[in-house]
Amino acid sequence: MINYFEADRRTIKIEVTNKAEVNVYYPKSTSIKNAQNFVIKKQAWIEKKRREILCNISNNADIFDFKSILLLGEKIEITYEDINKITLINRVLVAPKHMEKDTNALKKGLKAFISKFAAELLPQCMSYFAEIIGKSPAKIAISHPRSMWGSCNDRKEIRLNAKLVMLPKELMEYVVIHELCHLKELNHSEIFWREVNKFCDASNCRKQLKEYNYLITLF
Repeated sequence: MINYFEADRRTIKIEVTNKAEVNVYYPKSTSIKNAQNFVIKKQAWIEKKRREILCNISNNADIFDFKSILLLGEKIEITYEDINKITLINRVLVAPKHMEKDTNALKKGLKAFISKFAAELLPQCMSYFAEIIGKSPAKIAISHPRSMWGSCNDRKEIRLNAKLVMLPKELMEYVVIHELCHLKELNHSEIFWREVNKFCDASNCRKQLKEYNYLITLF
């Protein structure tokens, strides 16, 4: 099923959600017929994207069902006990008993746990690579954007997605390196990619990172 939404935007946007649902956002200045024709032209891309996501869902059913979570690429089982907040104990994530049947409460708790974990780990990672690269941001912000892993603006401020700590270590580091290199080149030119490749295999990391994009909107 494809869902169509009229929106305040200039172009038609197709979004395939982490549940493999297809949403189409089209400008008020165009018709739904034009949007449908656009979707027909993009049908091959849509089906490819849906297959990738359905494969992800199949391979990571326990994560989508919140039976486990990723920390630095490692699957950590979620269990429930009579405690007050989500806590990591001996490589097991223990959640309060009431969250077992309350998915919304569990998502909120997991988001808070990941935020705390990221607040401790990401600044350390940023500081380490900032010294190596020779550039430091004016400001670091850690949040839960639903469309990107990181960003850097012309004020030399870097924003990182807290869920980076769920990725394998080398991919988390790649995103940090990527954003730090934008402090030298605020674009994606050949010069920029040469700079990134001094510290990691950018092409391989970008390819692997796509496999984890479903995490961004998990909670």
